[in-house]
Amino acid sequence: MKKINKFIEIKLADLGGVIAAYPLRFILAVLVVVVLIASNLPKITVDTSTEGFLHETSQSRLDYDAFRNQFGRDEKVVVAIKTEGVFQLDTLAKIKKLHDELAQNVPYLFDISSIINARNTIGEGDSLLVDDLLSKWPTTQAEADGIKALAMANPMLENILLSQDGQFTVIVLESNTYSSLTNQKEAVGLDDASQLEDELSGFDDEFSDLNDELSGFDETTSQGNNGDTRPFITDKENTEMVNAVSDIVAKYQADDFTLYVAGSPSVTAFLKEAMMSDMQKFVLMILLATAILLALLFRRASGVILPLLTVGLAVISTMGLMALNGTPIKVMTQVLPSFLLAVGVGASIHVLAIFYKKFDETGDKEAAIRYTLSHSGLAIIMTSLTTAAGMASFIPSEVAPVADLGLFAAAGVMIALLFTLILLPALLMQFQIKQRPVDESQEHHDFLDKFLKQVAHFSQNHAKKIVIFSITFMVVAIGFASKITYSHNPLLWLPEGHETRIATEVIDHELRGSISIELIVDTGVENGVYDLSLLQAVERITTELNTIDTEAYFVGKAVSVVDVIKEIHKALNHNSPEFYALPTDPDLISQEILLFENSGSDDLEDFVDTPFSMARITVKVPWIDAFKYHDLLQQVASLLEKELGQDSQLSPEIKQHIKVTTTGMIPLLAETSAAAITSSGVSYLIAFIIIALMLIALLSSVKLGLLSMIPNLLPIFFVLAVMVLFQFPLDLFTMLIGVIVMGIAVDDIVHFMHNFRRYHLQGMPTRQAVEKTLTSTGRAMIMTTVVLFIGFMLYLFSSMTNLFLFGLLTAIAFVMALLAVFLLAPALMALVYPDKTLQEERSK
Repeated sequence: MKKINKFIEIKLADLGGVIAAYPLRFILAVLVVVVLIASNLPKITVDTSTEGFLHETSQSRLDYDAFRNQFGRDEKVVVAIKTEGVFQLDTLAKIKKLHDELAQNVPYLFDISSIINARNTIGEGDSLLVDDLLSKWPTTQAEADGIKALAMANPMLENILLSQDGQFTVIVLESNTYSSLTNQKEAVGLDDASQLEDELSGFDDEFSDLNDELSGFDETTSQGNNGDTRPFITDKENTEMVNAVSDIVAKYQADDFTLYVAGSPSVTAFLKEAMMSDMQKFVLMILLATAILLALLFRRASGVILPLLTVGLAVISTMGLMALNGTPIKVMTQVLPSFLLAVGVGASIHVLAIFYKKFDETGDKEAAIRYTLSHSGLAIIMTSLTTAAGMASFIPSEVAPVADLGLFAAAGVMIALLFTLILLPALLMQFQIKQRPVDESQEHHDFLDKFLKQVAHFSQNHAKKIVIFSITFMVVAIGFASKITYSHNPLLWLPEGHETRIATEVIDHELRGSISIELIVDTGVENGVYDLSLLQAVERITTELNTIDTEAYFVGKAVSVVDVIKEIHKALNHNSPEFYALPTDPDLISQEILLFENSGSDDLEDFVDTPFSMARITVKVPWIDAFKYHDLLQQVASLLEKELGQDSQLSPEIKQHIKVTTTGMIPLLAETSAAAITSSGVSYLIAFIIIALMLIALLSSVKLGLLSMIPNLLPIFFVLAVMVLFQFPLDLFTMLIGVIVMGIAVDDIVHFMHNFRRYHLQGMPTRQAVEKTLTSTGRAMIMTTVVLFIGFMLYLFSSMTNLFLFGLLTAIAFVMALLAVFLLAPALMALVYPDKTLQEERSK
């Protein structure tokens, strides 16, 4: 292995010579590749939907798409109205005016429901009349009170459109299921590209090509399971709809007429707006912060411009690859550009630190480049490979954005590596660089070098104490792991005072729920829904579901076609409340349904399909943490098995073909949370094994490779302890921290171990080798850590609260990683390779 490493170092030196001989050719080749890849940027897409957290091929996603194709969109925009008297004449007039304006001016609207057009089913003799609740507008308060009595007595309105006390009501807007555009190409959201282009307009020159390329911006589209190639409603259309609703609602807001806008489309619209804004903000801030740090470190124009240009082109290429692959930007992949800028500049810092030092000594650019690639090229390659391997461990994840982040972060790191080894040296050859005089008397005598020497001595003098303390801490942290809590709640990603978050919480309280579980009962038989045994089972299911009420969750309302049948049966029996029940005669059920259909109402389409082979049960619950839904879904599954399983009371024909599917927003959220846990465990294991093997190969020693993983794990255990101590939950973002830190922090371990082993093999004693390693590479380690620390701390300025915690904990982890390299790694080397002279001194 030593011979292989030496061979690689020689070849890297040769590569430096070739680049130095033909710099313009290499620069031109890289630019051509970047332009070709960046030409795909107009195809880039955005997806902030809940279903976007799962792969398109996952069964949960397929079930949800099939549901939408059959019954339409379950995600609805909800306008809530809180007032002292909903049925006061003046209040009713305001609600009607608001209802009508929303119906006329909101784009992409499929249906709108409120007490204004709520269904009122009454019987007159043998006839069934289905009309709007307010089809006859009241002219006196007495008439309005009569309508209120009808509404309050209607079970289909309670906790659906009207609160139990009658002081709170909602207007529910359902969007079109499919995009209004006719094909995938027309579904491109050009406005989104314009927004992103405007946001990127302040970038440095190296990003000007990106601005030019972003002339269009595709939106996420989907296909139904039935082969329908129409795209589902796009993010752009969803945002336009939510914004239109918000603008209209703002005009009606008053002290005695409080309005709220909620629903998952509102959450999605905010996430998209925040994501686009944060991407621009993070990239600009990391560019500025990195430029300042590079200027302070190198104090040369080339030391600022060339690294940013190199990494900037790598970012553009990576985003172009995403567009080429048809991978949309999602909530989690929004961090990719700033992540690559923070991570990618580290390799450039190591190259420039060695290059400038050698160039100042010799004045020969070619010799400096050859020396730099030979001296640090292999270490830089290994650090990039370990970082890429760490990020690539996310690729098998069942959570789609995590898998996307893993794939393209790994690709971006490797692209940045390629550009650092090829483009950066070529640019150095072309850039005018002034040789600075070297004062050897001041060499290694500045403050930082003195500090690093003290660190080296401290780690050697207190090696046993450092190792014992570190291992004890990690063991204790492992014990803390059992107390870690989990969370997945996109609503809490919104700031605490955000109007959509407040509105959702208010609706959950007043109407006992704002999000739903959808249960699809497919009998597999035409007219199977008419089967009495099935309807009775559905009735028992909804009845029991409506009784669920625990400290963690409750069911606000469960409705099905049975509720409509009860409503019809009551109306046809002199509107008597005692007849609000499911008929026991199957023929009577079919006759009553026929009367309802002949009345002109199409409301049954919300509960059954056209052949009456499929029935829908909607279960309304509050928006809570997804991990709390698992118990509820298990309870629902047990109930469905009891009433619709093979041991149920269903008729033999129905039992033979029946299939029950649980879908909707809640199962999608729950599936995402479960997938996140299992996938993160796999990712951690993969990352540990791959990185350990790579360290063993680089260091040509199993012992050194495994020992090197100890400092690499310390920051992960530290973050775990902090999370338990401050009761921070483990969510989709904080689950990433361990692998990200393991993959990136190992860079410093690689540089330390690589150089330590080099000096140790040259005959230096351990103490001197550690000091030489820290004084030669420690400065660059500090700078790369500072860049990473600042880069991730910038997430504290995010509009989304989940990124705040992610950035804070990751930044802290990088500081701990540096401390582990400066203290724990040298201490381990002191114990593994003790100096005889040092032992003799201590024995005296």
